[in-house]
Amino acid sequence: MTKHIGIFEMQTKSGVRYRYRWRLLDGRQASRTFRTITEARAFKREIETAKSRGGLTDSRRSKITFSEYAAEVASRLTGQQPKTVLRRDGIMRNHLLPALGQRRIVDIRYQDLQDLVGEWSEVRGLATNSIKNHKNLLNQIFKAAIREDIIIKNPVTALIMPKPRKMVSQVLTADECDRLIDAIDSGYEPLIQVALATGMRGGELVALNIGDLNLLKKEVRVTQSKTDAGVRSILLDDETISHIAQHLATTSRTGASPAEPLFTSPSGKRLNYGNFYRRIFKPACKAAGFPGLWFHDLRRTHATMLVALGIDAKSVQDRMGHSSIQTTLNFYAQPTDKGRRNAAGAFEQYRNGEGNSHLKRAN
Repeated sequence: MTKHIGIFEMQTKSGVRYRYRWRLLDGRQASRTFRTITEARAFKREIETAKSRGGLTDSRRSKITFSEYAAEVASRLTGQQPKTVLRRDGIMRNHLLPALGQRRIVDIRYQDLQDLVGEWSEVRGLATNSIKNHKNLLNQIFKAAIREDIIIKNPVTALIMPKPRKMVSQVLTADECDRLIDAIDSGYEPLIQVALATGMRGGELVALNIGDLNLLKKEVRVTQSKTDAGVRSILLDDETISHIAQHLATTSRTGASPAEPLFTSPSGKRLNYGNFYRRIFKPACKAAGFPGLWFHDLRRTHATMLVALGIDAKSVQDRMGHSSIQTTLNFYAQPTDKGRRNAAGAFEQYRNGEGNSHLKRAN
């Protein structure tokens, strides 16, 4: 052994060589041989630095990105139900890859992920169970990286999950919808118009491409959603179509490639939902007089207006992209003052023959 701990001098047929030995996180021993003591010492420093930072143990894979490695892990999973695959792909596409995709997996630290958890909870307003699903997928990826000796420490293990909280949701009145539209930056007004007119999720909206629109059929196709039921076609009214057409004309993208994003940032790139939410949406909510509004409340507003207009529950479920009608009724459709007033007069209307023709007995 040399004077450098862990580095051993060896006599081989080719001459003197230097072997460095170290232990992996699971206790297994690893080693590597070098031609010179200088090379061995340099590698030792790299391993020690990696250990202190939760980094790489196999320098040959030091450049692999989170996106690349996540794809490797996914390719090895077999026998999964299509619904499970769709949910996993949705989490990756909407929540993990935008923040982590291009980063080397060895550079991702605990604090990076804890900050991301905070954004999911405080900025995007995701439910605790949804965040746990994201954490489970992250854990699956980083545990695989440990097994393959790519990293030594799992940055997911110590993550602190937000406490479950009761979301105080709001449903906007027609006047409040107008106030929000007036308060939003004009460049993002079409996004709010489409959100209120369709009930689409924020992630679904920013994932839309121009090719997802069919203005002749007056519909938009949602192809990227977090659930099977979320993949759907939504019919559009003439006013919403007009807003979209004007939006494309204003941004000089009439006739643009179908693969281009429908909603973009000022630089022309696909709109980043997190940036939009923090920098545009929340200030507009505050200016309009409802600082506690979540973007998801626009979706609740749409579902509630459908029920208030007498749209049947199954059609509401289909339009919202819910797999269960109970989700539609329990969490999205809220009672309205008009509905309460109509309910109060229901008995007299019933006695007068309104709405009960299907119950008349045959003679």
